[in-house]
Amino acid sequence: MKPTVSILASGLKLLSFQGVTTFQDEIVVATVEGDLIRVEPDGTLITWVNVARYGIPTGIVGLKDVIVVALSAQESGHFLIQVTKQGELLPLADLSILAGEFGAPFAVAAHEGYYPYYMVAISTDVVGSGGLIARVTPSGKTTVLATLANTSFGVGIWEDYVIATQEKGQVVKISSTGKVRTIATLEQTSLGFPLDITRFAEDWIITTTTGCLVALKPDGTLSPLINIAELGHGSPTTLTTFEHQLVVATQTGNLLRVVL
Repeated sequence: MKPTVSILASGLKLLSFQGVTTFQDEIVVATVEGDLIRVEPDGTLITWVNVARYGIPTGIVGLKDVIVVALSAQESGHFLIQVTKQGELLPLADLSILAGEFGAPFAVAAHEGYYPYYMVAISTDVVGSGGLIARVTPSGKTTVLATLANTSFGVGIWEDYVIATQEKGQVVKISSTGKVRTIATLEQTSLGFPLDITRFAEDWIITTTTGCLVALKPDGTLSPLINIAELGHGSPTTLTTFEHQLVVATQTGNLLRVVL
């Protein structure tokens, strides 16, 4: 069945990696101005809290009673903060040393197990490439899981492994011990380079630089789903799952509902 796309909301101030997530049965999207906005089912936008004093949001994920936001304040540092359901902002981890002078965080994912934790994709050099995946506990303890040859723009967690996209086309699988293995390469296709990634049923769904949504199958096969940009909605950047559908943010400020 061909995917269907509809506009859930528009007019959002987005650039690229601000992020969208689900939190307590709602959709929450971050803007370049630091607003976290709740999106009602009818598309109504409700500004919830502003996190700009910590930097520009570069990733967002909901977990139980908190939302965790990755932020870049450039020369002032790079951080993870928690936002409680009451809207309180709580510092979680300082990522400045890991990102270095020329890096920044680009994505964050959550593991909801008995011992919850977060994985953060961090560029160590946004110009020359290079990156890492860091593990952050709810207490703020931060360790490096794996060092990567290229910057990652998307990260996901499933069972006991991490999956990450890389700016030169690879999608890598990282074991709990930090072993990195390439499982797909988009560079040699016409699909562009991978950006964000999320789990949907048995597949991973990836946004790409050519405006596509692409399914990564369990056997490593890449299956193009739809070109969002060609529909006139803008180039897709970040995405999440919500009620058995995809919610996709675009650079033109649209939030789309995609039914596969």
